[in-house]
Amino acid sequence: MNTPAPALSVADVCTAAKVRRLSRRITQIYDEALTPHGLTIGQYGLLACLSRRRGTAIGALAGMLAADASTMSRLVRPLEVAGLISIRASTEDKRSKLVWLSDDGHRRRSAAQAGWQAAQARIAELLGDSRLAALRFMLDEAHERLETAI
Repeated sequence: MNTPAPALSVADVCTAAKVRRLSRRITQIYDEALTPHGLTIGQYGLLACLSRRRGTAIGALAGMLAADASTMSRLVRPLEVAGLISIRASTEDKRSKLVWLSDDGHRRRSAAQAGWQAAQARIAELLGDSRLAALRFMLDEAHERLETAI
């Protein structure tokens, strides 16, 4: 007698659910490594972006980080309150706000880099080099295909 196959849940077959679950776990690894520096991976990423440029428009930062307006607010506000960034009106267009990395922000990002590197190493250790390389390749390829399809 055949036993019916168990019904699959949405979480078992939904690509978005699987990618979110992986993203949450990877984020936890980075956040744990960055906690001693008072940063999340999102905040570290924003500081890292700003460390390579001077005075960046919030909209441009959002594009670089693939973040929407509410995510940007959640990233920017605590960093501004902590004095790690400043937000000023553009001298060329007063309607445009530019984000600047403060000296404290540079120091915090530099100090936190060791935590970020530890998280990178931990993920490589857990997945193995070949799986990590394959994952990165597949993510880049999927992003490119989906980006051009929309």
